[in-house]
Amino acid sequence: MFYEIKLKVEKENGKGEKKEVIEHFITDVELFAEAEAKGLEQYNGDCDVFSITRSNVVEIVNEKEEDKPFYKATLIDIFIDDNGNEKETKYYNLVCAKDITEANRLMQEHMRQGLNDMRLDGIVKTKIIDLI
Repeated sequence: MFYEIKLKVEKENGKGEKKEVIEHFITDVELFAEAEAKGLEQYNGDCDVFSITRSNVVEIVNEKEEDKPFYKATLIDIFIDDNGNEKETKYYNLVCAKDITEANRLMQEHMRQGLNDMRLDGIVKTKIIDLI
């Protein structure tokens, strides 16, 4: 299960002033306590775990690369229920890419690997900076 973690950390800005910022991470652990431990480990305990939430992300498509952000892709699976009604189920994936065009290309390639019956509904840039 993926958890999104927000950490408050003190960072130095371009002017040399210390500012408190919130950084977003994602982690793949079983329990909230494990997510908190991973967050604190990121800055050797020199941070405040501001928030931990269960993520709706079900898969991370590729490895995180330096200087490339994560994008969240929404996939829709359309099926017919027992009453003959059309239903939709949404799934969310993270993909690391330099821009939205590359994210779209990577998701199309990923979907060709057995997700042909799904539709790519949208891609948005996230604030998540790394997988920990």
